[in-house]
This record gives sequence, structure tokens and C-alpha cells, in this order.
Amino acid sequence: MKKFLAALMIGSLFFATTADAEVRTFKATGEDSATKIESQEVVKVRALDRAIKNALAQAGETFKTSGLAEEEISAIILNGYEIIGAAEYEQVGNNYRATVEIEIDDAQIENWIRRGDMEKFALTNAAKETQKLFEANDARLEDLRERAANMKKQDKKFFTAEFNYVNNEFLSNQKVEAGNKFAYKGRFDDAIKLYTEAITQNEYNAAAYNRRGQVYSVMAANQKVVPMAESYRRQAINDLDKATRLNNNYAEAFANRGFVYYNGKFYGQAIKDFNRAIQLEPDNAWNYIYRTQCHRPTDKNLALADFNKAIELNPKNSRMYSARGDFYEQDLSDFSKAAADYTQAIELERREELLALNYQNRGDLYRKQKTYGKAIDDYTRAIELIERSAQKPPLLAWIYRKRGECYQAVGDGAHSQADFKKFDELQRR
Repeated sequence: MKKFLAALMIGSLFFATTADAEVRTFKATGEDSATKIESQEVVKVRALDRAIKNALAQAGETFKTSGLAEEEISAIILNGYEIIGAAEYEQVGNNYRATVEIEIDDAQIENWIRRGDMEKFALTNAAKETQKLFEANDARLEDLRERAANMKKQDKKFFTAEFNYVNNEFLSNQKVEAGNKFAYKGRFDDAIKLYTEAITQNEYNAAAYNRRGQVYSVMAANQKVVPMAESYRRQAINDLDKATRLNNNYAEAFANRGFVYYNGKFYGQAIKDFNRAIQLEPDNAWNYIYRTQCHRPTDKNLALADFNKAIELNPKNSRMYSARGDFYEQDLSDFSKAAADYTQAIELERREELLALNYQNRGDLYRKQKTYGKAIDDYTRAIELIERSAQKPPLLAWIYRKRGECYQAVGDGAHSQADFKKFDELQRR
């Protein structure tokens, strides 16, 4: 189950491309008009940012045919676009117009579909967050410009300082957005560098601390060298502490810190953070899934209650059924309910890699119950799904091994030996 949680959030697990993928291009302009006391360089950057956002809006309309939710499309195009060539600028007085052309590969859609559910949830959260940050900054800027239009000479110093603050906030948010793009691609060191620059630009940017802490958390979970994992974990805690101090209503930062505590086996502290996250966002099913893992070692009833609540909030998510099925099987030895959950996960899942995993899980359950015929059927289906995919994960060899054991148990020596032979071949690769 820890592996289920640690496949978290950032950095795609799959980088498959589709044979008929197309690179689409979009061109747009953006403008910004400033007062005389504003930094003209920042006005130029704002014009470019608006041009990019307008091009992304065009892309969003085009990608609606993908069938994905609007927030998923926003996350894909915001993190997946590339600028073609150099932007062009026109300046008339204090007004800047920027023209930019971007490209987005259709393969981004397929890559997105193959990402883990929690990873997609985190990426859409990050995209929505930066959009809100920019909208809030724009509102402050427009209000400031209206007030500065009638400023008196003696107020110039005050308004100049105000514009500097708002501009630093904008530039800091830009670095967070750029860091998110690197994190999306699994380029964690580059992401951390930009989040750090965002903090240097604006030390009050809670989102920058949260995102950097989130990346450190993933690096800690994926690090096999214990001292390095502990170092990343400490850095994650430090950043998430800062994010929650800057914003005590930052549900995601509390959840991220809870996840770091969970990975470090500090379950009491993790539960406190998940409790706070749930208090702030009671309809977020993933926080209940996180909290189940902390209750699981000490209170099975609370863990089950959280699984049930998560599924009540998100009844169409296959991963939640497979997670509860794992809990029923491993913790409660309730094989009937475990099989029902694995079956529900199979019915809901469309991603072949996860579908294969669900068949394997149910096959393992049937093998434990010595229902060998059903186990053989499920292992066979899992093998078929994996064999026709581009990825050949290590679990494939063991599925052959387990199916061979089932054949052996029912007295089918020929099929048993064939599967054991296949297991040995795959292990040697």
C-alpha cells in the first residue's frame, strides 16, 4: 500500500507516445499598459505572459475533443507547451504588445492518461493554484493603477514601493509556474532551483514553499539511500512548515506535510496534518486515503471508515477500490469483500497497466483461497494486458511464476513447466 501512495503526484511514470500524435501550434498576442512609474521591463513580461495565456486558451478549446475534464486539459497545456522562436514586441508609449507562438504535442494527452491518479490530482491543483495567484495579482495591480492615476507628487515614493511589491509577487509566481513545468517532466532539481528563486523574489510566497516541499517529499520517497532520503524529508518538512505558517488555511500544504510524516512513520503527526487538511477540504477524497495508512497499523475500524468515506466521495475511481480491496485482504482477511472491491476496480479501470495490476491482485486472492481455476484466468488476463503494452514491468515474470504454481496445483504439468520456464527467461533479462 505504501507503494500505492508513493507513486504520487509529480513526474510521469510513463512516457509513451502515440503513433499518430500531432504537434499543434497556436499564435496569440497580449498587451499591458502601465503608468510612468512602473518598471517597463515587468510590463513587457506581463504582456508576454498574457500572450501565452491567450495562446493556451486557444489550445484549451482545441483539446476539448480529448474527452478529459477542463481542469485536466488546463494542467496538460500549461505544463506541456513550448515557445517557438522568440517573442515579438511592439511598444507605443507605456503600452507593450507581445506576440508569441507555442506548440503542444498531442502525445501529452496519452502521457496524462497514464499518470497516477494522485499525481494528476496534484498537478491539476498546482495549475489551478497558479491561475488564482495570477488572477489575484492582476486584481491588485489594476486597483493600484487606478489609485496611482490620481497620485500627488509627494505620494510617488509610496506608489513606487507598492508597484515593486506587486511586481515581485508577479515575477515570483511566474517562477513557481515555471518550476511546476519542470516538476511535471520529472526534472526535480530544475524545479527546486526555480522554486528557490521564487522564494528569493518573494519570501511570503507560500505556494513556492509548498511546491518545493512537495518535490522534496517525492524525492525522499523515491530515494533508496537512507541518509539522502532523510535529508530530503527534513527539507520537505522545513518548507511545508513555512507554507503552513504563511497560510494556516493551506489544506494542500498540511496534506503534503502529513504525507512526509507518514513516509517517516510518524503516524501521530501525520494524522494531525490530515485532520487539518480534511477540516479545510472535507470533500477531498485523497486526504481520507492518506489518513487510512496512518490509522492502519493501530485502528482498523478508523482505517476502514476512511476508505469508505473516500469511496463515497469518489465512487468512480478504481484505485480507491483496489486500495480498500488490499486492506480487506491483508488487514481484515475478508476475502469476499476484497474480491468484490478488486472486481469493482476492474470494471472501472481503463488503463491497461492498472487493469493488469487489478487482475493480478484478484488472482493472488484466488490463489490464497486455492480457487486455482479463477486465479489462472485472472493471471492469464494480466499477462495478456502486459504483453501487448510497451512496458514489461518486473511483475510480469512473477505472474508467470504464480500461474505456474496454480497449474501445478491442479495437476497440469505441461502448462506449469512452460510458465516456470518463462519465469526463468524473464528473470535472466
